[in-house]
Amino acid sequence: MNYNVFVIGTAILLIYIVVDIIRNKTRNLLRRVIFYSFIFYLLHVVQMTTGGITFPPQKNMNPTFQMIPFYFVGDLFNLYRSNGLDWFFWNSFKLTFLNFLLLMPLGVYLSLLFNVRSTFKVSVIVFLVSFTLETLQFTLTYFGMIMMGREFNVDDLLINTLGGVLVYMICECVKHMIIDRHINEH
Repeated sequence: MNYNVFVIGTAILLIYIVVDIIRNKTRNLLRRVIFYSFIFYLLHVVQMTTGGITFPPQKNMNPTFQMIPFYFVGDLFNLYRSNGLDWFFWNSFKLTFLNFLLLMPLGVYLSLLFNVRSTFKVSVIVFLVSFTLETLQFTLTYFGMIMMGREFNVDDLLINTLGGVLVYMICECVKHMIIDRHINEH
């Protein structure tokens, strides 16, 4: 049976939110709502990257490694060369693009919720989150707890990190523009 991490986690999160609201009323409500949305986002990311947890575990799952950086570029080129802009090309492109989008919200949260000030720190944090997701996919596949056998893909690390850091930098620029405009008005 495949268990949806998002649904189970959201149910637990909603119970926590109700208890938290009863205890703390409206104290720091905006910050808490943003934090709840962060947990909600993390649950969604785990569900998307694992596809859910299978229990009891399946047998004979063989996870693989893809350790060649930018392999996806050659893959896209070869797909285009052999079949043009067919379904396989666009599906591969779509998956790469979705990996780029996956950790973009993390860049926003690091800027706004956690107030991280260093692009280097953000790069390390986003990379480590991506590495954790890839390791989780590999480990759960190895133990037969993911139905669709995922691989550890170094391209995912690079693309996820690029997306998260790029959005963080955009958020920081927007924050500085807003602060500068506010200072100039007063």
